Amino acid sequence: MNDMALKDLATTPYDAVAYPGHAFSQTHPAHLATIAHIHGMTPAPTATMRVLELGCGSGGNLIPMALQYPGAEFVGIDLSGRAIARAKAEAAELGFTNLSFHHLDIMAATATLGQFDYILVHGVYSWVPQPVRERIMALFGELLAPKGIAYVSYNALPGCRLRDIARDVMLFETRDIDDPIEKVRVARAAIKRFAEATDAETFHGAALRERAKQIEDIPDNVLYHDDLNPGARAFALHEVLAAAELQGLQFLAETSFPNNFGGARGPAQQVLNTIPLSEPLRQEQALDLLIGRCFRQTLLCRADIALHRGLSGFSFAPYHLAANVREEEQTDEKRPGAVSFLFADGVSLAIDLPVAKAALRALGKAWPGNIGYAEVVALALREAGGSVGPDREREIARLNEALTAIYRAGLIEIRLEPHRLATRISERPVASPLARRQALTSHEVTDLRHRAVALDGVVVRKFVSLLDGTRTPAMLLDEINAFLSEAHASGRGGPALPKQATAAEVDMHLQDVARLALLAE
Repeated sequence: MNDMALKDLATTPYDAVAYPGHAFSQTHPAHLATIAHIHGMTPAPTATMRVLELGCGSGGNLIPMALQYPGAEFVGIDLSGRAIARAKAEAAELGFTNLSFHHLDIMAATATLGQFDYILVHGVYSWVPQPVRERIMALFGELLAPKGIAYVSYNALPGCRLRDIARDVMLFETRDIDDPIEKVRVARAAIKRFAEATDAETFHGAALRERAKQIEDIPDNVLYHDDLNPGARAFALHEVLAAAELQGLQFLAETSFPNNFGGARGPAQQVLNTIPLSEPLRQEQALDLLIGRCFRQTLLCRADIALHRGLSGFSFAPYHLAANVREEEQTDEKRPGAVSFLFADGVSLAIDLPVAKAALRALGKAWPGNIGYAEVVALALREAGGSVGPDREREIARLNEALTAIYRAGLIEIRLEPHRLATRISERPVASPLARRQALTSHEVTDLRHRAVALDGVVVRKFVSLLDGTRTPAMLLDEINAFLSEAHASGRGGPALPKQATAAEVDMHLQDVARLALLAE
């Protein structure tokens, strides 16, 4: 795509229908660096890294990173001129000098972009033609630094075979429709009609009905791009890795590491346990075949890097720990002394080891922040007190064993570097400048853990926009009440909008904002 005229931007489906652009925590370089470090790599320091995103859209993923790391360099390219124009405008408004966006076809990208420590390709690989997929892999080979990490996500087999049953219906029924709005409308009506007409007792009918239910919750723009793209296809892991090997790359891990066996229970777990750690492709592919995985987020690195597989010899020592966990009031009568802890994904664990209970309490209090491992141990030993006994080393070993088991289950997060956020409310609290800006026009903002979070209502959005570090809680109360008065006076209040806020509500909002990881250091 050479010298494309920006005056006519509506040249791609992504110009006609904008794809939602926001932060994806699983792509964050600090997360990728941690996984690489566990596998024996020495990843590039995030403070001075170079990051490239292919298919960056309107910059929702790169812009928050550039804000966090002013000494690093970020480059985004996308085929959609409209998306790039929005990304450039947002970056300019925020005054970034470490971020650049380019209206460029992936096929036209070359080595002149330079080398990158992290290359991200999210939501692209399965939805572009084969030549573009080949070029993505070639760019990994050409542009990835010697110790760099490439991220690529794609629809996976065999899970997407069930998804394609519904796609067959929608693609056939919309085959002659060009208008995006009409295409989505007809597709939704078609999948509902066909699903209801199938025999629910058959495999085909059950699968179609289940997918039809899922489609009800998919936004129109996502359905249009992800399911109504006739060229989209899913891949088995071995297909993607075969393409990567041609470019001198190897499989590093999935971004869900170490919860490799998520969803595998009982006999499935036993099958996976028979596969040696030295055969990660076979193990990962077997997992997909056992659980029907339908989406993968795969990390690649240079083939000449010697990787450490598994968690044997693993130590928490270099890392910072975090867990969204709270202690439950209920107790297990069958296990005196055990305490139940509820994690964010709904998993409940009964813990009876005193130091492990103390560690989880400390992590719960610190959330959404991190605690260095040495501090976790110190806090746990201090709280456990007399129950620890004289053999501290033995107690620390037991704590490590418990924490490792919880980490393997994907319930504890570790990072080489802590998240840069505040968990305590200061005299004049300040929210992320990006979140403040986003709150002015959207209910969805980017938190400092690189996630998209929803703000509940116009009052909360206004509240977040006011947290610029110049206002005390009393001043925030005055501002919110002035906002409410003006809204009601102008007729924009509505029955859902309160007449007046209280000091207690301001305090509650501050606690909520802190818990949502929106407060800056």
